Amino acid sequence: MQISEFGSSRLALGAGDLWEAATRASFLDAIGDGTLPQEAFDRWLVQDYIFVRGFTSFVALTAAKAPRPEQSLVIGGLSALDEELAWFERQADERGLDLSAEPHPVCWRYMDYLIEAGYAQSFEVLLAIFYGVEVAYTVAWSRLESTGPYADFIDRWTNPAFVEYVKKLREAAESHAHPGQQEEFNRVMGHEREFWRMTWEG
Repeated sequence: MQISEFGSSRLALGAGDLWEAATRASFLDAIGDGTLPQEAFDRWLVQDYIFVRGFTSFVALTAAKAPRPEQSLVIGGLSALDEELAWFERQADERGLDLSAEPHPVCWRYMDYLIEAGYAQSFEVLLAIFYGVEVAYTVAWSRLESTGPYADFIDRWTNPAFVEYVKKLREAAESHAHPGQQEEFNRVMGHEREFWRMTWEG
């Protein structure tokens, strides 16, 4: 699957303008043209690390609700997130960034939404949320060429292994269709849009 094909999925099409808002951002445009202020990138790195810690809790709740055939897929995501946190920690250490900083209110709202959903929603809906978080990132970062000082970050969410995992999440969500999926997928897109704005605007 080409990354562009994710935009033709049922959930992406159902999100309408929110899909574009979640996968295009001034922050990423500035990385692409080399004009991103250092403080904006540092803010993104710290807040995204904090977010991933909260997201890990959401994925654990999803794994707890998963039927046995789907547990391996979700648990694989947990393992990848553990490695991703360690990668963030190395990146922050190289840049002298404090990862114990307070979450920005936008980050807090996104994490709170995920944890509340993890307890309240069915597994089928949680799959759509999980897919929404991951597909928004791979599509957003894929709009950039893997060059320049942030190439490692671009590669992180556009490499073939990650794209293949997102494809499997899409297939799982579509094979467990549920009336509540679209509304929650759209909420994820809204949170993604606000997260990008926060990293750019502060």
